[in-house]
Amino acid sequence: MSKVGWRHSVFAPLVGVVVSLGCYALGVVEALLAAVGATTAPPAAEYVVTLIFAVFLTAVLRIARAVPDLRRENAATARAVANVASVRPGDDTLVARRLRLFKESADAGNDSESVLSARSALDESEMANKHHLDHALIWALPVFGFIGTALTMAAMVTSFSGALDGQGDPGALIVALKQHVLPELASAFGVTLIALFLSVVSFGAMALVERSERAGITAADEVFLVHIARLPAKQAAPALHGLTQELAETRGRTEELIKGLDALRTAVERLNALESRPQKYSLVREP
Repeated sequence: MSKVGWRHSVFAPLVGVVVSLGCYALGVVEALLAAVGATTAPPAAEYVVTLIFAVFLTAVLRIARAVPDLRRENAATARAVANVASVRPGDDTLVARRLRLFKESADAGNDSESVLSARSALDESEMANKHHLDHALIWALPVFGFIGTALTMAAMVTSFSGALDGQGDPGALIVALKQHVLPELASAFGVTLIALFLSVVSFGAMALVERSERAGITAADEVFLVHIARLPAKQAAPALHGLTQELAETRGRTEELIKGLDALRTAVERLNALESRPQKYSLVREP
């Protein structure tokens, strides 16, 4: 795939910014605020909603990049379920990586199951790291909604205080409430409503993708666990050869240690016997 294709890291934010600015210029943002109950569309609310659109589109496009990989992994796993021999070790798929590790561990006489388990844990960690930025973008959506609400309410307070300057008439207070407070409140909560709705949509898409990725890892693990379980004893023996050799070496070192302890005990017993035996001393006069 081309390095400047739709899966490039710059593509999602660029499209998000361009589309959101287009929605703002065409009046889509203002119409959306009106649709959620905002009787007015203050500039602060429109700017924040435009930013929310950009973040939402960026997150969704980044999540959508995983769909082709999921299809490719599912197809490779399905072929492996039908016939493990059809998997090509050179492919960059879950089952292909496990096949390479299985062959290498079997040739080296290591425990294949432990190696495959470690590979599965690495894949889980890689999947979590891959979506860190996506989770951050989804988390930022309601935060931007609350920021938009705060900005709109600040503009409301400013307009309301300006309308009351120099007026002590209660009727003017009611008019100011109708003109500057209630419409602005509807706009403020409309921004939060849009942000929360888009965050729920993007979070649902993220959850579906992560669930499919975890299911793919589990399916790839199951393929090779079944493959190992079905191996004849003669073919499965190399996978346990390393463990058996290590146990044999440990047993040999233990036997050598026991022999050394026996020799030391014998020497101590002889020394004790010599010390407990009566000794004869004679005096010799030198000329």
